[in-house]
Amino acid sequence: MPATTAREIPEARADLAAWAADRGRTGMANWLHCFMSPEGRASYDDLLPPGITTTQALAARTAAGLRASELFYVTTDMTALAHHAATSLTDFEMRPEDLPAPVGMLLFEDPPIRNEAAGNQPVRLVTWGPWLGHLAIDYWSGTREYLDQVDAAQAEFNANTTPADSKAWLREKFAHVKPGQMADIHPPHGFTYLRTTLIEPGTPDLTDTPEADVALLRLIQATWLLMGQSLATSERVAADRASRRRIQRLGPDYGTEVRLIRLRRARTERGTDPAERPGTREYQHRWVVRGHWKNQYFPSRNANRPIWISPYIAGPENAPLIGGEKVFVLAR
Repeated sequence: MPATTAREIPEARADLAAWAADRGRTGMANWLHCFMSPEGRASYDDLLPPGITTTQALAARTAAGLRASELFYVTTDMTALAHHAATSLTDFEMRPEDLPAPVGMLLFEDPPIRNEAAGNQPVRLVTWGPWLGHLAIDYWSGTREYLDQVDAAQAEFNANTTPADSKAWLREKFAHVKPGQMADIHPPHGFTYLRTTLIEPGTPDLTDTPEADVALLRLIQATWLLMGQSLATSERVAADRASRRRIQRLGPDYGTEVRLIRLRRARTERGTDPAERPGTREYQHRWVVRGHWKNQYFPSRNANRPIWISPYIAGPENAPLIGGEKVFVLAR
């Protein structure tokens, strides 16, 4: 199964939304009921109205959110930069203006991380939107990557499990599923739901959050912040004609464009070199300024927000370069 391209995202969104809205055996709510753990099936019950289950609410919110989502596609180079920048990103107060859209769906050209907390499955798709007074972030794996992982683990599983033990495990795992209620293991839209994370308003308290979950959240936050800076470019790409016709049949209110996010071609900007500033000493060498986050004050929010300072070479042109660090430049 080839990876989804930017032009295919609108149709993938429509298929995913149709699956989320399906209340029957083949829909998302029943899929979650069948395959989520007992803890997962009840994870948000205490926040929901009586009679509404976590699986029903997740499916309904996903269907509604996808209809309103702005679509984004992040290229490999931009993903690599986000992955690098995320390792040094620290806690900050997230605000609505830090998001590329209030409700969105973002697909990575390449999986950005294999999250141990989600069974080491590569996260390829992220959806988000407001829910229960929080920002809800949904993580999805590509079914293609998921199947590759299952195939890799199958031999070890078979070697360590007898057929009788395997049958007993399956009976226990799916004891809550009624006859005739079993959902399809792999829905046809090409993505596998992993889980939802709720982010509280303000600066989230991640003290008790597993390290793998924090790393994934940092990657998403870094991606959003970088998308809002001048080092990223954005262009609108439309689905092809056949896809647009099918999308209109699935839902006439669906959009058919996606914002393609690329890393801007590297360039030299005046003012970043201390030697160019008036009133400073005269430098006799060049040096590497590593990429880093800087807390910059924004009057519009009356608070600081991290911005990414890209790596650059400082000092007079043609002067000797000191320091032994290697510099990796991403330029497209």
